[in-house]
Amino acid sequence: MKIKYLVLALLPLSLMACQTVQNVTDNVISQINTTAAKNLAEYNWTYQGSKASKPLVLAFSADQKLSIQTGCNNQGGTWKVEGNTIVTSPLVSTMMACANDLMQQERLSSDIFSEKKVPFEISTVNGQAILTVTDGKGQKHVFTGAKVTNNNVLTNYTWSYQPADTKRPIVLSFLANDRLSVDTGCNRQNTSWKIENGAIVTGDLASTLMACEPALMKQEQFAGDLLQKRKIAFEVNATNPEQPTLVIADAKGQKYTFVGKMTPEAKYQSEGKTVFLEISPETKSCTGVAPQTCMQVREVKYDDKGLKTYADKNWSLYYGQIEGFEHNPQQRVIVRVKRFDVQNPAADQSSIADVLDMVVEQEIVKKP
Repeated sequence: MKIKYLVLALLPLSLMACQTVQNVTDNVISQINTTAAKNLAEYNWTYQGSKASKPLVLAFSADQKLSIQTGCNNQGGTWKVEGNTIVTSPLVSTMMACANDLMQQERLSSDIFSEKKVPFEISTVNGQAILTVTDGKGQKHVFTGAKVTNNNVLTNYTWSYQPADTKRPIVLSFLANDRLSVDTGCNRQNTSWKIENGAIVTGDLASTLMACEPALMKQEQFAGDLLQKRKIAFEVNATNPEQPTLVIADAKGQKYTFVGKMTPEAKYQSEGKTVFLEISPETKSCTGVAPQTCMQVREVKYDDKGLKTYADKNWSLYYGQIEGFEHNPQQRVIVRVKRFDVQNPAADQSSIADVLDMVVEQEIVKKP
C-alpha cells in the first residue's frame, strides 16, 4: 500500500519533468526555425535553369511574404519555416503571355512553391550562400544568394563610374525622397527609384538639354540606356565602408562597377546648415596646433531679392579646409557650403566641418 501511495506521489513530479523537457524542446525548435527564417530573409535567391533565358528569383520578406520573379510573371504568397521545410500558401500570379522557356520556368516555380512543404538546406560554398530546395518528385534545385540591400547603403553614398574614354565620371545620388539624380558629366538626369524584389526599379528619366562634347554626349546616352525605366539587377559590397562598390547590370547582362563615397550627411549624421562664405585670394600665416597657412573668409548674407551683405566686413582666419574646395590665389570667390557639427572632435580638430556645395561667384584678381 505504501508503494502505491509513493508512486502516486511521484506521478505529478514525473509529469512536471516531462513538461519541462517538452518546453525546452519546443524552445530549441522555435529558435532553430527563427534562425533559418532569418537566413532566408537575408538574401535574394537566384536559380538559373539551363533552358531559361532569365533567372528565377525568390525574396522571403521578414513579414512572411514570398515574392517570386519568374522572368515572365511575378508570383506571390506567404511563407514560414517548420523544421527543415518552407511552408508556403497558394501562389497568386500576374497573367502575361511569355516565351515558352519562361512559361516553363513559371510552371516549375508553381510546382515547387505553391501550397507546399518544401524541404530546404542553406549552406556556404567559397563564401557564396547556397539554398537547396527539393521538389515533390525529389529533384533538388540550387539557388545562389545575394544579400538584401538596405536602402540606406545606397542613400548614404554617391556612386561614381569612370568610363575609359571620358574625363568625367557618371555619378549617381540615390536620394531619400525616392529620387535618383544622375550627373552624366554633361547633362543632369533624374528619375524615381525603389528597391523591389532585389532589383532597383527606375521610372522615366528627365534631363537638362545642354550641348556637350561628343564623348560626353555618348556617355549621357549610355547613362540613359542603363537607368531608363528598368528593373536593374545590382549587387552592393560594403565590406569596406570607406569605399563600397555598387555593381549594376545593363539589359544585356553586362556589369559596371560604381565606387561609393560617403555623403557628408551620413558622415556627420545631420542635415547640415547652409552658409555662404567669401574667400580672399590672399592667405596669411597662422598658428593652430602648429604654424600653418590659413585662408581668409567672411560670411555673406543674401536677402529675399538676392542682395548681399556681410555679417562682418573684416576678414577672419579660416583654420582647416573646406571639403571639396581648392584655393586659387588668383581668384576671389563666394561659395555655398554645408556646415556640419563634428561629434566628439579630436583635440586638434575643429568642432565644425564645411563641405563645398557650389561656387556662387568667382572673379579673377590681378596682382599688382
